[in-house]
Amino acid sequence: MHAAPLRPALLDTLTELPRAGLEAAQLLWPASLRGRELPRGDGHPVLVLPAYGLGDLGLWPLRRFLDGLGYAAHAGELGVNLDRGELRIRRIEDAARFRRVQSERVAERAQAIRERTGRRPSLVGWSMGGLFAFDAARLVPESVRSVVTLGSPFGDPRGTSLWDVMRRINGSEVPAEEQDFSAWLAPIPCKAPDRRPPVTILYSRRDGIVGEGAVRFAAQGDPECDPETGAEVGALRGVRYEHVESSHLGFPVNAAVYRALARALGEMEDD
Repeated sequence: MHAAPLRPALLDTLTELPRAGLEAAQLLWPASLRGRELPRGDGHPVLVLPAYGLGDLGLWPLRRFLDGLGYAAHAGELGVNLDRGELRIRRIEDAARFRRVQSERVAERAQAIRERTGRRPSLVGWSMGGLFAFDAARLVPESVRSVVTLGSPFGDPRGTSLWDVMRRINGSEVPAEEQDFSAWLAPIPCKAPDRRPPVTILYSRRDGIVGEGAVRFAAQGDPECDPETGAEVGALRGVRYEHVESSHLGFPVNAAVYRALARALGEMEDD
């Protein structure tokens, strides 16, 4: 098993809440978002997915921003994003199974939006919601236009500050060295390799929950990366990383994230 990536700096973890509050307050400042400088939306649907343990309500500011920009924002409508019952997470294999089930639900939602609107939705996911967005795009690439993720832990989850906390909450007693991380770390095959929706991974070096090493697919041996554009080639071609200054909790209410998101969505090809 690969060595665990570094976790976020303790100071960043301890200051998550106040930093997120400041980031949310900055959205009220008129100069924080200059709409006239951002690429306008073309009206296509954008499905917005919440982080683990949360529902759609907390992403209302982000959906409102997307609507105002000229997109048709849709809530995930998947209920609270929380493992329960037979999907209870006690080891990494359970987390991978929960991820697969939720990703399939997102894929069905994306297909339904396409059938209803006649246009492929883009998927925007915060934290674990970004994993569902990425996986759903590979499950139904014909029904997804593009993907943007916000602070999502694609890499080794031991590189997050919540690894030990979640194990205690879920009553996990299985040592990390006895768990199979491959089901989590290996990207699922794309069902249509010639139609891979482009993916923009937004991350922050000041993220107090998901360390930079846990954001990247590096745990499986980093795919070759174009040093000029940051774009992945090979099995993960079409994946691009972009750094933004944000706390983890602040991703859905951060002006810099909103600007990066607007640019990423604006660069995607038309239907």
